[in-house]
Amino acid sequence: MEDAVQTQAVTEVAVAGGHEQQGGQPGLMHVDGFMVGLTWTTFLLLSLVLYKVAWKPILKVLDQREKSIRDALDQAEKARVEAGAAEIRNRQLILAAEQESRKLVADAKISAQETAALIRNQAEQNARLLLQEARRDIEAATEQARIALRQETTDLAISLAGKVISANMDSDRNRALVNDLEKELKRP
Repeated sequence: MEDAVQTQAVTEVAVAGGHEQQGGQPGLMHVDGFMVGLTWTTFLLLSLVLYKVAWKPILKVLDQREKSIRDALDQAEKARVEAGAAEIRNRQLILAAEQESRKLVADAKISAQETAALIRNQAEQNARLLLQEARRDIEAATEQARIALRQETTDLAISLAGKVISANMDSDRNRALVNDLEKELKRP
């Protein structure tokens, strides 16, 4: 039964809406004009104090933060533009270096071909000089051999003439002597 009494008391409080408490005093939900005015006055005074004390510094800090973010974005944009310009410069430098290296390689090829031609010409000239010298040596050796042959021929002719004269022989005998002499010449 106690549960039924408690339930009825809760129902009565809920039906009354809480505007009045037991004993005739106003409840929590009771609206009083003086309290409303005091609440608004407190709110306005607190707002004015917060505006003077806290709102301006908060706005100042927010403005500084916005400015620092804007500056950082501007610097990032400048850095991006500079990086793009640096990349273009780097590409141009790379292209210039590639062209220079191609030119150096081409110059080196030309220089190598010129050096090879010079070496070939010098070798050909040396070969011509050696060939001329060899021809002169051969001609000199040939001339010496001719001179030696003439000398031997002369000596042989003198020897033969001496034998022919000393033998004072007939023509058959002269013929036999010449044949012997020919056989001597044929021997090495």
